[in-house]
Amino acid sequence: MGGPGLRCEVQPDRGARIVSLQGADGWEWLAASERTPAAGTGLPFVRPGMGGWDEVAPTVQADPDAEAPSGTRLPALPDHGDVWNMPWRVDHAGPGELAVSVDLPSMPVTLDRTINATERGLRFHYRATTTSRDPLPFLWCAHPQFAAGPGVDVALESGGVRIAPELTEMYPGEEQALDFAARPRHATMPAGTSLKAFVDPDIRADAAVLSLPTGRSLRLDWDSTQLPYLGLFWDNGEFAAEPVLAVEPSTGWGERLSAAERQQRVLAVSQGQPLEWELHLSETVVSAPQFGAPRQCA
Repeated sequence: MGGPGLRCEVQPDRGARIVSLQGADGWEWLAASERTPAAGTGLPFVRPGMGGWDEVAPTVQADPDAEAPSGTRLPALPDHGDVWNMPWRVDHAGPGELAVSVDLPSMPVTLDRTINATERGLRFHYRATTTSRDPLPFLWCAHPQFAAGPGVDVALESGGVRIAPELTEMYPGEEQALDFAARPRHATMPAGTSLKAFVDPDIRADAAVLSLPTGRSLRLDWDSTQLPYLGLFWDNGEFAAEPVLAVEPSTGWGERLSAAERQQRVLAVSQGQPLEWELHLSETVVSAPQFGAPRQCA
């Protein structure tokens, strides 16, 4: 589905994964992903999980210690959450709109996602609802794994102003301070390594721009009151088959739901207070690519 700006291909029966995100000329933004052999929970995320765009909820790293604010222990949460490999319902499908939904196995939460084509790109609208009267902590993050070829860089903005916030490393180190790189970080990383970091929780980034040396760029915008936290992931071959850059706006700060709850850095959903948020994507091409035909998704 899609429109004049961007188009995408979705696999509803495999976590509603977006397996292709292309510009109007066919340029592919996402790293290639393999289709999992079977749908359902329990499959390890790493290989064949790497690649494409997944929905990660209600945790990123596996979390055996999550609990509701009432003290009720939640089931052990698997790596990258419940729903990345589950079948999602297709609620509506058309040339310019795709609406899907899924019920989380670990908690009484339903997650809805609607993708609409716009003149410049795509709009992603999300809604999390629950039948629980008690607030439930809910950590969701976008999980687009963008192909990061030579020279691919990312810039962050807040309120239309470019920022270079302090980062907190989550992997391979733990809560170490890092500077936001002034040049493409992949160029400084040894092969076979990766890095996950979060923007300072007091900084409210609301846009990220991926840029290629050829003048092509992809912009992601969001409302920082809806998605107050931002994670960034660079993989130079440790987990993915090719260099990957992930921009991950989130409802929680950090990799585990239980840690985010202890730090009071995660949003909650309740029967009277659903959560809603949006992402807006648009592509800009300043000049034609100088290195051959558009890269196609495998």
